[in-house]
Amino acid sequence: MLMHLRRNRSAAQADDGFTLIELLVTVIIMGTIAAALAGVVISYLKHTVNSQSRMTESLELQFVTAYWQRDVSSIGVRGTTYNDADLAFPLVRSVNVAPCAAAASLNQVVTLAWNQYINPELEVDDPAGLVQVKVTYGTRGSSGDLELVRVRCGTEPAEVVVAEHLTAVAVTCTGGGVSGCNDNTGAVPTRITMTLSVRDPEGQGNTDIVNQTIEGERRQT
Repeated sequence: MLMHLRRNRSAAQADDGFTLIELLVTVIIMGTIAAALAGVVISYLKHTVNSQSRMTESLELQFVTAYWQRDVSSIGVRGTTYNDADLAFPLVRSVNVAPCAAAASLNQVVTLAWNQYINPELEVDDPAGLVQVKVTYGTRGSSGDLELVRVRCGTEPAEVVVAEHLTAVAVTCTGGGVSGCNDNTGAVPTRITMTLSVRDPEGQGNTDIVNQTIEGERRQT
């Protein structure tokens, strides 16, 4: 009989389960661990999105810089009156000339122009051997998410989107005796700077992330 009672007591103790205090402690510990893990995951995801955004911005900046520096280095339209003192046909207005017709649907930012030789047998600077090339940079889209488009007219016409996710684009001209990009004296700037206000390409908010500045210098004299 005594043996039987001991067995029943042991069986009852085995079926007791967890106490309320043990359950509360377990829930608190699991909640603490889950909160810590959630913080780590959120931080990782945020860091990943920011890294991808920065990488996209960097690639776009390299892309537009390649076009911009090449175009600015080329600017310089030659006049048709020979200058005996300089022994050359002088440069005339080459920035913010009439934009390319193909860029009519864009909000013009700046138009750059230069001459290209079409007959290498003619003397250097001979206007008869030159054809004018123009490149218009303009924006397309809404004010919070603009595309920067490059349109080339004249020889080898082409259109390409060189940057996206912009909020604003500004251009300044200095050097060469100019008073700005709209200088109508005929002076040609030696340096042209483009500033791009870049928005988060992942769409995380509508504020600017950073202003990217690209500089180009004229090669012709």
